[in-house]
Formats: sequence, C-alpha cells, structure tokens
Amino acid sequence: MENSREPPPPTDEDSDGDDLFSSPTTDAIDNNEEVERVSVDKKDNKDDSAKALTEDKLSPDSGCESATVDSLIGDSEVKSVPVPSKEPQESICPSSLPADALKGDETAPGSSIKLPEKAQTGKDEEIVDEFASVIEILVSDPKKIGDGMNAYVVYKVTTRTNVKIFRSCEMTVTRRFSDFLGLHERLVESYQCRGKVVPQPPEKSVLGMTKVKMTKDETGSLDFVEKRRAALERFLNRIAQHPDLRGDRYFIDFLEVDGDLPKSSATSALSSAGIARLFGKVGDSINKIAFTLSEPDQWFEDKQEQIDGLDHELKQLHASLETLVVHRRELSQNIGQFAKSIAVLGSVEENMALSKALSALADIETKVEQLTADQADADFFVLSELVKDYINLIQSVKDTLNERMKMYRLWKDSEATLAKKHEAKAKLEQQRKLDKVDLAEQEIQEWEQRVAKSQEGFEEISKTIRKELAHFERQKARDFKATIVNYLQTMMNNQQQLATYWESFIPEAKQIV
Repeated sequence: MENSREPPPPTDEDSDGDDLFSSPTTDAIDNNEEVERVSVDKKDNKDDSAKALTEDKLSPDSGCESATVDSLIGDSEVKSVPVPSKEPQESICPSSLPADALKGDETAPGSSIKLPEKAQTGKDEEIVDEFASVIEILVSDPKKIGDGMNAYVVYKVTTRTNVKIFRSCEMTVTRRFSDFLGLHERLVESYQCRGKVVPQPPEKSVLGMTKVKMTKDETGSLDFVEKRRAALERFLNRIAQHPDLRGDRYFIDFLEVDGDLPKSSATSALSSAGIARLFGKVGDSINKIAFTLSEPDQWFEDKQEQIDGLDHELKQLHASLETLVVHRRELSQNIGQFAKSIAVLGSVEENMALSKALSALADIETKVEQLTADQADADFFVLSELVKDYINLIQSVKDTLNERMKMYRLWKDSEATLAKKHEAKAKLEQQRKLDKVDLAEQEIQEWEQRVAKSQEGFEEISKTIRKELAHFERQKARDFKATIVNYLQTMMNNQQQLATYWESFIPEAKQIV
C-alpha cells in the first residue's frame, strides 16, 4: 500500500527529521524525477494517439462508415455517393446565424456535418442533434423559359448555412423541376437501400405543366407554379434536416454549383427508365403477394400497423382540408359579389345617411372578402400542404420498410439454397462421387458466407430503420406543433381583424335616420 503512494517534495524539515519513507531523500528526488518523466511520456503518447485518431477520421480515404446493403451481399454493384471529408474554409459565416451552431468538434457518422459535444455523450449518442448546424434554403422567383411545349420553369434556389463543407455561407443557383427529380433519384439510389428515408419531391402534373406551357396569360398558371415552388422548397429543407442526406456530395453540388446537372430519367413517363420503374413496381407487388413473410420482429409489425393507420387518417384529413379550402374560396367570391351589390344599392339610394352606411358596408365586405381569401390560403399552404407532405413521407417510409423485407427475403432464400447444397452434397457422398464432393463443399462455403452477409445486412438495415423512424417521429411532432400554432395564430388574427371591421361599422349604422 505504501509502495503505491507518491513521495512528497523534499524539504529541509524532512531531511533533518525522521523520513516517512525508508529510502533516503536523494532516492525520493530521483523517484520524483522518474515519475515526472513517465507522466510526460504518457501525455506525449496520448497526444500522438489522439492526433493519429483524428487524422484517421478526417482522412478522405477512410470512406463512408455506413455500408450499403449491396456491399454486404456482394451480388450487386454498389451505387453510393461518398461523403466528402471536411476541409478548412476561409469564409466565416455571418453572426446572424445561431452561435450554438458553430460549436462542436465531432462529425456525425457518414456525414461531414459537425455536431455539438453534448450529442456525443450519454443517451444523446443515439440521437443526432439536427440543430448542430444551420442550412436554410429558399426557392423563389419562378420564371418561364421558352414558348410552346418546349417551355419550362426555372427557380432560384438560395442557401444560407454555417456548415464548412460548403464553399460559402450564401449561395444562389438556378434549377428546373427535372433537376429536383434528379436529386431525388440519386438520393434514393444511394440511401434507400441502406434503410434511409428519403423525402419525396412534388408529384409531376401533366395537366398543370401543359397549362403553363401553352397559355400566354401567366395569371391562370400562377397558382400551380406557386404550389410547386412551395413544395420544392419544403422538399429541399427536409433533406437539409436529415443528418445523413444533408452531407451528400450530390446534394451539396445541387445547392452550390450553378450550371447543368445530370438529367434525371424520371422526367418522362414513357422513357426506358420510366418503363423499367413501372415493371419494377409490378414485380415488387407480385413478390409481396407470392412471398408471405412472418415478421420476425414484433416492434416492426406494430410500427407497420401504426404507419398504415396514420396514412389512412392523414388521407382522410387531407380530403377534408381540400373541401374546406374550396368552400372558403367560394365564400370569399360570394362575399365579393355581395359587396358589389351593396355598393350599387348605396349609389342609387336617395337617403344620404342610408347611402353612406351602405357604402361603408360595401367597403367592409370587400375587406372581409380579402380576409376570407387569406384564410383559405392559410388553410391550403399552412395546413393542407403539410398533411400532403407527410402522406408522401409515409410512402417513403413504406418504401424503406420494403427494402428491409427484400433483405429478409434474400436472407431466407440464401438459407434455402444452402440447405439444398447440403442435400446435394449428401447425395454425392452416398453415391460415392468423391470427385464432385470437393466442389460441393466449396459451394457450401460460398453460400454460408452469403447467408452470413445477408443476415448481417438485414440486422444492419433494421437498426438503421429504427433510427430513421425515431427521427421521423421527432420531426413530425415538431412540424405539426409549429404548423398548428402558426395556423391558430393566423385564424385568431383574422378573427380579431374581422371584429375590428364590424366594430368600425356600428357608428355608421346608428346614424341611419
């Protein structure tokens, strides 16, 4: 016990009196010097180890930590987009961005986005802090290019960020709708097979775009273009909120590289890629019917039922909201017609007090018309579009869960093939065909490796989907909370303004003689 104690520094009193240790004072001094040298050596070793570990993490050759399902199987070609390594940038982002977003020394797995220190300890290790960095994206200024069926619409995409993997803190590029579809296509190819939920862009509308292309009056197609612009903005911001998708190289190029991007094969429904996708969906549907699976995990079975129920209820809510928007817009139009009729009546009324009151009532009704139209826009853009977005997101969740079942099916098919290989080997041994037994043994070893890899891939994608669904639930709660609060505040402001309008009309009505 005494040997483990560190000797105190030597003093004059210790040298004159009885020593607490059996060794002389000179030995204590030598021991102290030895302890100091060992401490310094340990500290240097720790510094060198930490430096080597940091360089290894930041090395561009280290690659992405998350392995794709195809790489685990070894049967198909991997189509993953590598995440770039962090490089120092000279630009410093404006102070208007949150100060907390600039903190943190670690990087999220599979991403180059910096995370705060609190996300690396305790229970927060499994929950990525989505607020560690800021990426704000604005889609604006839709502009029609060309005439006739060759015409198309371009949008200005402005990005403000404090993430250092971008070239600057504020960037502006021009993109057309096919570029957004190409971005979605690349992300699905790289991440969906790995269990990531990729947000969906707005649906293609042949009727809406035909109206935009063929009409010369832009007011008729303005509503369609504005809806698409808002949907594209939400699509990009949802990608920016995802802890892994936001660090994708193609997504970064989409936001900061001004120029043409690789064209998407999803723009034309009659293209070869479109026909291939159609046959692929039909094949998946047939496999679901022909291959019945008993879900090995009760958690996923409960989640599937919950997602199906949520999908059904959101579709019902969206239908009700669409009806509400139609009725509210019709009400606004009827109020406008009523205001015009009251104004005409007031102009022909001989009683001056009554004529003045009718004119004031017409003015009030005109304001109420605009207020009702604003409320209809809030019903649509604030609430209805959020519900529509989550209907599309749920479809992405279902597509991701389907990838998990494909991996499970591959695992079970590999086990069945392995069992057949064992049976074939047993028959060869019974028939004493020893020259073919060695070949059969090699095939068995290959299929054992395939079974192990497919099982590992299934477990990995199941783990990833659990995290994705947790992220989906947190994001859904935040989005609906913010949207409902915003929607209720808009309704309260409109109702208060409406009450103010009618209160101002009461004195006019009382002056009627």
